[in-house]
Amino acid sequence: SLSFNNLMTKKGRTILIAVAGSIGIIGIALILAVSTGFQDYVDSIQEETLTSYPLNIMQETADITSTLLSIRENNTEDDGSGKVQEQQYITSMLSNISANDLKSFKKYIEENNNKIKNDLSNIKYNYSIDPNIYTIDATKKLAIVNPSNLFNSMIGGNSLMGSYSSMTSIYSQIIDDRKDIEKNYKVLAGRWPNNYDEIIIVLSEANTISDLLIYSLGLRDTEELTTMVTKIMSGETVNINNTPMTITYEDLMNIDLRLIMPSDKYRYNSKYDVYEDMSKDEEFMKNLYEKATKLKVVGVVTTKPGVTSSALNPGVNYTSKLVDYIINYSKDTDVVKKQLENNEIDVFSGNRFDSNKNDYDFSFADLVKVDQEKLQSAFNINIDQSTIENEIKEYMNTINNSITTDINPAKKLFKDNLNTLINELLKDNKEYNSKDINTIVDNYLNTKNDMFNNMESNYVIPADTFKTTYSGLLKSLLTAYTTGYNTYMKVLDPNYEETTIKIIDEIKESVITNYLDSAPIKELEEKMAHGMTEAKVKKEVLTTVGELTSNLTSHFANAFNVDEEKITGAFTLNFSKDELARVVNAMMNPTKTTQKTNLISLGYQDKEEPTYISFYFSSFDGKEHFLKFIDKYNKEVPEDKKINYSDTTGILMSSVKTIVNAVSYVLIAFVSISLVVSSIMIGVITYISVYERTKEIGILRAIGASKHNISSIFNAETFIIGLLSGLFGIGISYSLIPIINKILHHYIGNIPLSAKLNIDSAIKLIILAIILTIIGGLIPANSASKKDPVEALRSE
Repeated sequence: SLSFNNLMTKKGRTILIAVAGSIGIIGIALILAVSTGFQDYVDSIQEETLTSYPLNIMQETADITSTLLSIRENNTEDDGSGKVQEQQYITSMLSNISANDLKSFKKYIEENNNKIKNDLSNIKYNYSIDPNIYTIDATKKLAIVNPSNLFNSMIGGNSLMGSYSSMTSIYSQIIDDRKDIEKNYKVLAGRWPNNYDEIIIVLSEANTISDLLIYSLGLRDTEELTTMVTKIMSGETVNINNTPMTITYEDLMNIDLRLIMPSDKYRYNSKYDVYEDMSKDEEFMKNLYEKATKLKVVGVVTTKPGVTSSALNPGVNYTSKLVDYIINYSKDTDVVKKQLENNEIDVFSGNRFDSNKNDYDFSFADLVKVDQEKLQSAFNINIDQSTIENEIKEYMNTINNSITTDINPAKKLFKDNLNTLINELLKDNKEYNSKDINTIVDNYLNTKNDMFNNMESNYVIPADTFKTTYSGLLKSLLTAYTTGYNTYMKVLDPNYEETTIKIIDEIKESVITNYLDSAPIKELEEKMAHGMTEAKVKKEVLTTVGELTSNLTSHFANAFNVDEEKITGAFTLNFSKDELARVVNAMMNPTKTTQKTNLISLGYQDKEEPTYISFYFSSFDGKEHFLKFIDKYNKEVPEDKKINYSDTTGILMSSVKTIVNAVSYVLIAFVSISLVVSSIMIGVITYISVYERTKEIGILRAIGASKHNISSIFNAETFIIGLLSGLFGIGISYSLIPIINKILHHYIGNIPLSAKLNIDSAIKLIILAIILTIIGGLIPANSASKKDPVEALRSE
């Protein structure tokens, strides 16, 4: 160590200047290293965001962006009035729901592609065509694995269950240009898909596979998962005893998945000019499966270590060529051609799209076939068909009136009974324990067997089915009420702990209203009403036909003493039960359809009119430029063709940018302080050096040194000191960076944030150190050069 006196020597002062410069460089270098690491981390997030979360422009959209921005930008200061003013964000957003003319916008993009090609890394046109993929599952039965309707039964206000709907997207489409994706994903086996019939399996982690994917590949009984979900929704305890499977990549690539065309699942009924849905006919579907296109699993991939990209959904991914193949195949089928030719008639039901009436009448000849030879031999007289038709006119009217497409009576009964059960349940249970919900609902429904028996007598469906359905609904409602009650109580008392749940009218009415108005409940009402009406129609038609045959037999037997067996055999149904169900189901057409929705269900969609367009950007600057491109388009087109979109990702990333800017400003402040302190220290020490070396300056001037020579001596010294301090500072900084990274990783976990100092930055810092010391020594050097030689020689 140097003593104070030693520090005042020339050598000591030189060391002090070097140390001051080194400290400044070390401070700047470390701050720059952390800043660089942080910026690289943010850049990686932004890059993954651009790859994983594109800007989606939908056919129908609401301006969510403006709503979110207005919420963020509102003044939060209290005006002192003690009043609150309603801000109608949701009302405003929903009232601005609009339709985008994507057909025109797609054409505009293609015509002006040269203006935006540098901004976009990829464009993905998305269609509503979902491949119908089947497999033979672990129980050797034919199962549809896509599209999945697994969570359609998850109803009610349960947010946990509601969030599962997004998890069912096991099968999804890859973007065409995969260069940005492939650099973030590792191929574990095989290769990337190229053809329409090639698919890949994406794993969330290299050596793990989710149970949902296992079921969706048919490696377990597909009905087992549906059963488990149903039990959970009914409040039952589910015991899962499956042993975790171990599967090789080769096993995954040998899975047999087949593509069945949606249009092939319909069979034309020429008699009634309708298309029957054959998807529930096992033999028919197995024949389709045997002839179906096999989808080859050509690869297994997962994200590379340290990459958090979600550009590919874990599961099965296919190319856009598969969708193109389905569309091109479907457009040449008879059913699609027929629907394209007529935009007013529903090819499935034969009815007009805008009509709720049944335009078909079943005639006697349609339903019942009469064997006249058997009748003649039974009666030993000649009985023609016209005579029989006159006898059964009343029955035929009954049969004709039985076939209806009106599901409203069944829907009203189901809904009214649900309202009755809900109101009585909450009224009778003024207080309850949340742990007793299952027992409360089961005991209550046991008192309502008359209601369920009455529904069974009217609509054939077993009373236990109605009871199970209502059980799931009521348990879900009580769970929703319990959640709402606990939230309400915690607002009143933050220390509230759940004990007994009490029925409060305000909460009850709110929960019931929101529950009954929810989309899942309304969808369930539609499905139940459809099933109830269909069952009733089949029962009444078959019952009436049976009575018809029986009465004819009885009538003629009493009149003529004939052979009853021959009469019974003379009348046979033209329909099997399954055929009758399909025709009735086709004619009922329970949902509001259009030409467009029918074509999509048949696997056809106009390629020039996508459902939504996904834009992937090469940079955030490119995204900003593209948004200006949209604004320019909106100025050039009529009001009804303007494009509306919601850039929620942009809003989220703007928050990240704000944080980055804030951190940058703080780091700049630290750097500035380091620069000022270092410069002052160097200047002060150099000035002391000049003061202490006054006599030396006088001698140099006396022997002929000019003012410029004196100034150059001191500048040369500061240059050398600056160079050495820069080198020392950078060397010490590089040795400290690993220690800093260990500390960072200890506190931030697996976040890929590491301080690092680039070589070019290190060189710039050395140059900066030289410049700082020269600047710090300029004034003292200039002062030294102006010293009077005589005065300098007199100094001690």
